[in-house]
Amino acid sequence: MKKLLIAAALLSTVGGGALLLNAGPSGAQTAEPPLTRDAVTSDVLAPTRSPKDQNITIVVFQDYQCPVCRKVHPDIERLLASDKRIRVVYRDWPIFGGASIEAAKAAIASNYQGRHAAFNDALMRMPGRLSSETIRAAAAKAGVDWARLQSDLDKHKGEIDALISRNNRMAPAIGLQGTPAFIIGSYLIPGGMDLANLKETVKMARENPGEPEMPEAAEASGM
Repeated sequence: MKKLLIAAALLSTVGGGALLLNAGPSGAQTAEPPLTRDAVTSDVLAPTRSPKDQNITIVVFQDYQCPVCRKVHPDIERLLASDKRIRVVYRDWPIFGGASIEAAKAAIASNYQGRHAAFNDALMRMPGRLSSETIRAAAAKAGVDWARLQSDLDKHKGEIDALISRNNRMAPAIGLQGTPAFIIGSYLIPGGMDLANLKETVKMARENPGEPEMPEAAEASGM
């Protein structure tokens, strides 16, 4: 265990007025709203699993082509199956190219028809590099209505693009350098974790909701 320096800013004092700067159309920098803890752990557009008796939140920063994300995914699913009190917020951070962006947008759009959990699982389990064809195959496997997905991608394009832009700014602002990464309660973990470490971190976060510490990441992404 080691003291978490970057997470301290995120989870305790980041709401005290820190601003992200974004270049506007003229190239001038404009102030974004403060990056508060609530802004990171809640988003009206970010796909979220919210069980009735939730008592802890996990934020997952992921890319559907990230090999470590794919390796960790089954353990995340096992964790959620064994612990029905975990709320999960999925932050798509597509850093592995165009297919990652396409997959992220499709996954977010699938949330409008209530198929995100199944589509997220299918995309993470799809072997090899993604393409438009394999993304569509994953959608079919997940029971996604493809025609509606295309309609929602068009209808909600501005919202989906804005969410990905928020995620793209948020991740480096809290000190992340690649995927996967997790915020579990007040713990920030960059890199992969196995099921045992996920369970242990959830346990620690429940017992110490205000502790700004994190376990060593088991495996980091090759960004």
